[in-house]
Amino acid sequence: MVGSLVIALVVIAVAVWGGRRALSRGGSPHVTDGASIRRFFTYAVLLGLLLVAGNGVVGLLARVLDPGNPTEYLEGLDEMLAQQTAFAVVGVPLYVVVAAWTRSRVRDDPSEAGSRGFTFYLTAAQVVSLVLTLLAVQATVGWALGAPQMGAQFAELLVWGGSWLAHRFVERRVAGRDVLTVAGLLGAALGLGSTAAGVVMLVAHVVAQVLQIPTSQSAMDPSLLQLGVMTLVAGLPVWAVCWVVPARRLQRGTLWHVLVLLVGVAGGLLTAVVGASVALDRVVVWLVRGTGADATAQLQALPPAIGALLVGSLVWLYHRSVLRAGGTGAETAPDTGRTEVRRAYDYLLAGVGLVAAAVGLVVMIVAGVEGLTGADVVLVGGSDPVDTVIAAGTLLVVGGPVWWLFWRRVERAVQADPVAERRSGSRRVYVLLLFGVAGVAAVGALLVGVVGVLQDVFAGSLGPQTLQNVRYPLGIIVTSGLVAAYHWTVLRADRGVLGEQQHGPRYVLLVGPADPDVAREAHARTGGVVNLVARTDVEAAPWPVDELAATLAGLPDAGVVVVADDKGGLRAIPVTPP
Repeated sequence: MVGSLVIALVVIAVAVWGGRRALSRGGSPHVTDGASIRRFFTYAVLLGLLLVAGNGVVGLLARVLDPGNPTEYLEGLDEMLAQQTAFAVVGVPLYVVVAAWTRSRVRDDPSEAGSRGFTFYLTAAQVVSLVLTLLAVQATVGWALGAPQMGAQFAELLVWGGSWLAHRFVERRVAGRDVLTVAGLLGAALGLGSTAAGVVMLVAHVVAQVLQIPTSQSAMDPSLLQLGVMTLVAGLPVWAVCWVVPARRLQRGTLWHVLVLLVGVAGGLLTAVVGASVALDRVVVWLVRGTGADATAQLQALPPAIGALLVGSLVWLYHRSVLRAGGTGAETAPDTGRTEVRRAYDYLLAGVGLVAAAVGLVVMIVAGVEGLTGADVVLVGGSDPVDTVIAAGTLLVVGGPVWWLFWRRVERAVQADPVAERRSGSRRVYVLLLFGVAGVAAVGALLVGVVGVLQDVFAGSLGPQTLQNVRYPLGIIVTSGLVAAYHWTVLRADRGVLGEQQHGPRYVLLVGPADPDVAREAHARTGGVVNLVARTDVEAAPWPVDELAATLAGLPDAGVVVVADDKGGLRAIPVTPP
């Protein structure tokens, strides 16, 4: 039943995706040749056959590997046997035929390998196979450690593990071994997440043993140690195959930076911040409550929190070193040496700290309202209202300094190069995103709060309980308002500075006399990236600075090549920025 449900969901998803693509391109001349429609149905059928054939082979292989135990995990043995046999007998030959025909199409038509349908098929097949493989590896390792084992898990490991490796091999041959694809990114993210989760569990087990925390749900429970080993063994090979081994030769493209920055740097730091907050919260609660049995019980979450802090920090530091060592080739500001990748790094981590601090402020406001109304509400930890205040304080103590550290670094960069830093895409995204999200959150919370107040007004029960009911919207409104107001001032300051600058192209290539002063002047007037190369075919006249400034000021916000001739004339050629 589970296999059939997965197949149905995937087929529906493929149909929806294909329908949206077809509708969105309904007026495109490329649809009239029938290639897009043919590819959609071909690869949808191929993916469906893969799932059908794989499900059937897994079921039959499980019976062979564990012939004496099928009735323990199957209901309706005859019906399931018939379904699995049909899936295998019909699905496997059909999949082989369609796959062979697809291979011939890819070999004869180079455009077929780059089509959206083929790319989508390879990505979906790898992701589905990889998820099922990870689950199968976990179950197989659990069996090796003494857990009950059924043949289905090992059969899934063989079938879906082979499917993942086969499709990965095909994709690397088509796309190239030095290209990080969407499937490679997702595989690396899944492998890293599983590896990190396993290490967190192992660290939690060790910490709990050292601290001797006597709780019924203690991390000293052997099941947690076993689960940690299972998760680590499942994720580490995947992360190694998708990232560690090919990392040095991968191109530093968009997906590479998404993986390193969002998954590695931001994900690692966020994990560390959450772990530090929980660990500090539990320690403070323990100190406040004393050394009684109830206080000791508050340390249940301490071992996994320490594990999250340690592992998140290691993940962050590792990906930060990868980012620094991987010559990104990004454009560099002439005066500060800051690349756009470096800017994205600073703004991303500042955002992580700000989010943690904002959550802490919301919780602090909620705790204040609960104190004013005398409510006894469990929010974080135990029923003691002090726990809520401690939880809010730890988030502020941990998240606030992280935001301040990276935001101060950004502010120093703004002082060193006001125009280039304020014109950067990373700063625009950061400021506008925070301002927009905070504004939407404030409006949504305001609506919810007003509804709660009006309900009590109409019911005639307006009073202290009303304030208690709207404590969460109130906390979100105040916090979002502060965040939005601050970033509105930042946005206004940026627009004020940039408004005083002459607008020009974002990228300028000057071809003429080798005069670095002219390049610096062009950068100061346009705020864009300016490169200078010297002409060797003629001895060009000195740059006419005023004419050059006027030329650049009248060009759109794009890219331009300016060529100086030997008579002092200029020729501007619009180009696409690199």
